[in-house]
Amino acid sequence: MLSLANIRKTKSHTGSLFLLFGITTLLLSLGLLVLLNFSGYFDKLAKELNTTNTYYLMTEHLYSNEVESYFESSENILEWEKEETLYLEAEMPYNTNSRESFSVLLKDADAVRNLSRWKFVGEHLPAEEEMSIYLPVMYQLVGGYELNDTISMKLADRTLEFTVKGFIEDVLFSSSDTVVMGCYLPHAAYERLWEELESGRFVLVYANQARVGKDTEGEIREINHGEAIGGDTANLFYGLLLDDIKLSRTMMANIISAMTVAFATIITGVCLIVVRFRIGNSIEEDMTKIGSLKAVGYTSRQIVCSIVLQFSIIAIAGSILGIGLSYASVPALSHVFSIQSGLIWTQSFDGGISFASLAAIALVVAGTALLSARRIYRLSPIISLRGGITTHSFRRNPLPLEKSSGNLPLRLSLKSILQNGRQSLMVALILMVIAFTGSFAVLMFYNTVIDTSTFAETPGFELSDVVAYISPAEDPDQFLQELQAKEEVRKAQYLDSTVLGVEQSEDYVSVMEDYSAKETNNVYEGRYPIHANEVTVPGSMARQLDKKIGDMIRLSYGDASEAYLITGLTQGASINVRLFITLEGVCRLRPDFRQQGLQIYLREDVDTGQFIEKIQDEYGTRLLTVVNEEKEIEQGMGAYVSIVAMVGIAVMAASVLVVVLVLYFVINSTVIRRRRELGIQKAIGFTTWQLMRQMSVSFMIPIGFGVVAGCLQGAFLTNAIMSLAQRSMGVMKANYIVDPLWIIGCGILILLLSYGTSMLITWRIRKISAYALVTE
Repeated sequence: MLSLANIRKTKSHTGSLFLLFGITTLLLSLGLLVLLNFSGYFDKLAKELNTTNTYYLMTEHLYSNEVESYFESSENILEWEKEETLYLEAEMPYNTNSRESFSVLLKDADAVRNLSRWKFVGEHLPAEEEMSIYLPVMYQLVGGYELNDTISMKLADRTLEFTVKGFIEDVLFSSSDTVVMGCYLPHAAYERLWEELESGRFVLVYANQARVGKDTEGEIREINHGEAIGGDTANLFYGLLLDDIKLSRTMMANIISAMTVAFATIITGVCLIVVRFRIGNSIEEDMTKIGSLKAVGYTSRQIVCSIVLQFSIIAIAGSILGIGLSYASVPALSHVFSIQSGLIWTQSFDGGISFASLAAIALVVAGTALLSARRIYRLSPIISLRGGITTHSFRRNPLPLEKSSGNLPLRLSLKSILQNGRQSLMVALILMVIAFTGSFAVLMFYNTVIDTSTFAETPGFELSDVVAYISPAEDPDQFLQELQAKEEVRKAQYLDSTVLGVEQSEDYVSVMEDYSAKETNNVYEGRYPIHANEVTVPGSMARQLDKKIGDMIRLSYGDASEAYLITGLTQGASINVRLFITLEGVCRLRPDFRQQGLQIYLREDVDTGQFIEKIQDEYGTRLLTVVNEEKEIEQGMGAYVSIVAMVGIAVMAASVLVVVLVLYFVINSTVIRRRRELGIQKAIGFTTWQLMRQMSVSFMIPIGFGVVAGCLQGAFLTNAIMSLAQRSMGVMKANYIVDPLWIIGCGILILLLSYGTSMLITWRIRKISAYALVTE
């Protein structure tokens, strides 16, 4: 009864706390649902479709009898299955007005599969037309395709047209992050294209390994006496691990969920500070009432329990609202994640997470309320009835008005700050936290919308405009000179890729003659290799191998093996980890190594698409592949940019709402507590406007200190926080742009919002009059 009476008495405070707890639990529950269940959904789907932990894709002529014997006899291969497939580099309309290039696998929909199956998503139609096709669901979510639409795939020498009959989920080939897209054709259409597209015939091997790694890939390369260069489709071979695919398809969701849970924790801290403040104020305001209750027989324990129960009821009610809103928000969040991952995640009610979120908030609030209300045990009825006065109530008088000079309202504001030190400290701490969160959100928005140059470097790829692979018959030096002589080209250089043995496994290695010309710096500690016996390794690999800069690491190719000095640690969110070695260094292991991968950087006024058409016409078969890297990077970043930008906006909006609610709670409490003092000031001549400004200034000073401290923390800690969040992606040291003007703008916005809110809340002072206080 006491708890409900207190709630009815303070409806406005109850409402603001209710909303704060609702926001907190919304973020906490939503973050936990994504963090714990999104990756679990991937695992569940992989199990449902019996997806293998590795797959290998190779051109038909590389799949020899010897390779097949290897799969049959290898002790590391537990089970495997092969199928024929068509591999195409195709350009097609995508996302309304754009045309984009994809690596596509055309597969037989009627083939019997035991491993790595696929399934339909949503409605699908029978393949009545011969040239029907089932597309990955990404084509519907992002590409804008619907049933019975026509999709055209433009190849180098012809265009294929299909009728869309459905959308599918395939764990290994359903997203642009999985290297290739897997599309399924009816048997008749597949057989027809198999006969017509001889250059696109490939073999796909699904395999479950006992020891998951790249060793099998290395064995197959040795069987084929070498390897394919990345752009040589005629000799293409690569393998991919299910763990790498899972990382690429779920990492953004995991990062966002971790940030959401962290923000929920921050808001929870704010709520607890507010609860502690409210209980302290309530004890001071209701001191006489507490004495009366004790005098008529209520025990201290009963009064304390009523306070704990009061705030627990508010917390539980707000948490129930937040949990309900979290489930209502899941479909929208799932759609955002599906654009990047291609996973259609549906979330039903999760009793464990909901109960954990509710219990966590309720227990923390109850504990805080219990600790804050302990002082009631020390209050006897007589002391409480005297308003808490024991022998005297003489407190130090800070900033005595008769001895100080200056503007009177300002002196009164400063006096109020000093007299209410705990309240001022609480306001400063809360605004510091909010300003830190707001500046963090602003910087994420800036780096994903305004200036994406640093964000684009996160994957670890070299940011050039065009990537071209020259024919093995060409002279690399002569071809490079010809290309550099073109007026459209600002710079061109070779940056190749190969696979080498690294200690007891195999990994991808980038090869370049002079890394000082590289424009994207992946090294976060140390430097790139300069000499033939040097190498840089990924930081994640260095941790696994217990290596550091200055240690030696053994690289091998075939029977050749050499020790290399580690000169730097690299980072990157690429699905394939990369080591970096010089051209001279790789020739120690492979004397026959030839440069074929060209990075081409164009001048600012050059159209990339037109330049590609020009060199394709001019060089013809001298070029194996030409890729519009500018478009590839833009396409790859698109989903990540939109997700991070949306999260930044959402966090900023939540921060604004929390600022308003907290200030309403604190300032409204202060106005109520100081009604008599404000009435006296009005009686001696102060106007409502003066009192509003006086009280607002008394809050703006601690708010100002808090905002400055929070913005500084945001500026200096954002990269450290993102480094922790992205460590699982391979990014060890984030280097996002910290723009001082945006940080200052964020601080000014919070200050203006705080001042405006405080002026609106203090407007209720106009209703206070000395006459009413006397007659009451």
